[in-house]
Amino acid sequence: MGYSFFTFLVFAWYGVVLSSEVVLPYTQVYTEVSSYGWTYFAVSVLLALVIHDTYFYWTHRFMHHPKLFKLFHLTHHKSVNPSPWAAFSFSPLEAVVEGGIIFVVALLIPIHPLAIVVFLLLMTVYNVYGHLGYEVYPHWLVNSRYGKWLNTSTNHNMRHKFFKGNYGLYFRFWDEWLGTTHKNYEETLRHLVSSGKEEDSAPKVLERS
Repeated sequence: MGYSFFTFLVFAWYGVVLSSEVVLPYTQVYTEVSSYGWTYFAVSVLLALVIHDTYFYWTHRFMHHPKLFKLFHLTHHKSVNPSPWAAFSFSPLEAVVEGGIIFVVALLIPIHPLAIVVFLLLMTVYNVYGHLGYEVYPHWLVNSRYGKWLNTSTNHNMRHKFFKGNYGLYFRFWDEWLGTTHKNYEETLRHLVSSGKEEDSAPKVLERS
């Protein structure tokens, strides 16, 4: 809880810096929705999620490097069977890295402040879901054409259990493209959701496997 509180202080500091007169003019943040319209507003949130997923995959994978792991990422992985309290349990250095996504998004695409708020809300919700310890996605979704590319709580839980692979945040594109999906992920997820017991605990399934 202490590490999570500190992480949100870092995130808040990034927000203050981003909105300052020193930084804001160099970003693509705009204040009038009419400048791009509501359709682009929605698209910008989706783009922010895609950008964040890429940013997260690569920074996360680098932080798993043996020379960086203890310094950046060990604090987070002390939760080998995570709960929502672990969602933002980062070391100070990792908190700085994770919070940096807001600058990346603001520099790469035009985005409205409210869209940033929506993006951050979705990020928070999905991060908590990833550390939930329960798989809430139904089988019809994870087995569908597009749903299979979504990251799951099971996927993230296996990363905490095995310390390797499954580096994505929202999606599984990078893990699949680069072969970093854990070899037992599909089997574990299938066992969990095919039984129809969406309320079963992902950690319990992993411990039995």
